[in-house]
Amino acid sequence: MGRRLNPFVPSPLDVVVRALGEVGLGRESVLVDLGSGDGRVPISARRVFGARAVGVEVNPRLVSYSRRLRDSLGLKGVEFVCADARSVDLRGANFVFAYLTSGALEVLKPVLLTAGEGATVVTHDYPIRGWRPSEVLSFRSSETQRRHTFYVYRLRELLADRLRSRESVSSPGLEVSKLVFSDR
Repeated sequence: MGRRLNPFVPSPLDVVVRALGEVGLGRESVLVDLGSGDGRVPISARRVFGARAVGVEVNPRLVSYSRRLRDSLGLKGVEFVCADARSVDLRGANFVFAYLTSGALEVLKPVLLTAGEGATVVTHDYPIRGWRPSEVLSFRSSETQRRHTFYVYRLRELLADRLRSRESVSSPGLEVSKLVFSDR
């Protein structure tokens, strides 16, 4: 698998929370954050929306930090795993969040498709090349004073196109569904 997909760049929480609310994240949701960094997105998904959440992060120090933060807040329903996003099976997730470059998202297309037709993928600031977003959201952050764009992809149409062209959707490995439905 080699090198990392992206360096850690934190997403301003004010715009992330707003975007996740706009796309319908709620109590029955399961969110996976690919490249979860310090855990702010999965923790916010749980605290603000009541969603179950999994953070996938390749840096063990950031995973450890995220787990300590989760534990200090007494949160259940949030898990952090130290894994490369390229090895994740997203079955069981109905929302996927990623603040990764378009190049990294290109590499992750097969992984994103494992979430299944009912899932929504939300990318921060970078579109997925070759995929047409269902909607594009834009908000100015009070934290950074910068405008942030979120690309929202409803996978139902993308998967239907792939089935018509008989392109397969493979399962890379780490199964999210086994993590989010544990007692944590």
